Amino acid sequence: MDKQFKVKLIVRRVNALACLSWFKQSWAIFMQAPLVWVLMFITLGFIALVSQLHPLTAILGILLNPFLTAGVYKSVVAVQQKQSIQFVNLFQPLQETACRAVFIRIAALNMLASIPLSVLAAELLEQQQQQAVSGALVLLFVVGFLLTWMVFAYAVAIAYFLQERRLLAIMQASFIACWRNITALVVFGLLSMGLIMLTMPTLFIGLLLVIPLLNIAFFLSFNEFFALQVKPTDDAVLEV
Repeated sequence: MDKQFKVKLIVRRVNALACLSWFKQSWAIFMQAPLVWVLMFITLGFIALVSQLHPLTAILGILLNPFLTAGVYKSVVAVQQKQSIQFVNLFQPLQETACRAVFIRIAALNMLASIPLSVLAAELLEQQQQQAVSGALVLLFVVGFLLTWMVFAYAVAIAYFLQERRLLAIMQASFIACWRNITALVVFGLLSMGLIMLTMPTLFIGLLLVIPLLNIAFFLSFNEFFALQVKPTDDAVLEV
């Protein structure tokens, strides 16, 4: 890939109900290997839980996140190529040296960006306990959270599949993809919340099904925003 190529130029807009197609495709992909997907996300949940036990495990969890996310995305592409997937596919990107440096930088930047949000969240929690919550502080937190999410939402996929290594270009492309498709993402978010709420009668056991579906569907939005297709002959490769 030409390093001068501007990834932001291929970001396209989709209609507000495009997420319905993502969910439909996600279900078909999930049903190709449901036990593998469930096991993958149980593992991701366990790692997330362990990362909360100590500051060192938290740092390790943050550094692992881009690699494991890429493992999930690569598995989606493999299923799209009619290939079988295994649980170990989740960890394959850890062995790929080409993306190691950029993933670590993305994780480090994400960690730095989360620090002010954590400070704001702690302050809001304290204000809530005192029953004196500042509306301005709530607004600042919401805006900060949304901006951070938009900057990093597609960062791993851009670095991994578009093979972009420039952090500024990665974050810019992710933000533009979210901004240009904010309506579709809002609809996706609302439907996702609805599906999560539907698991309440099952004591949230249904999340074992819903969480993989949502993550697969979100990756499919990346495919569509960046007008990507799966190459039928190459192993887990996307092309414009």
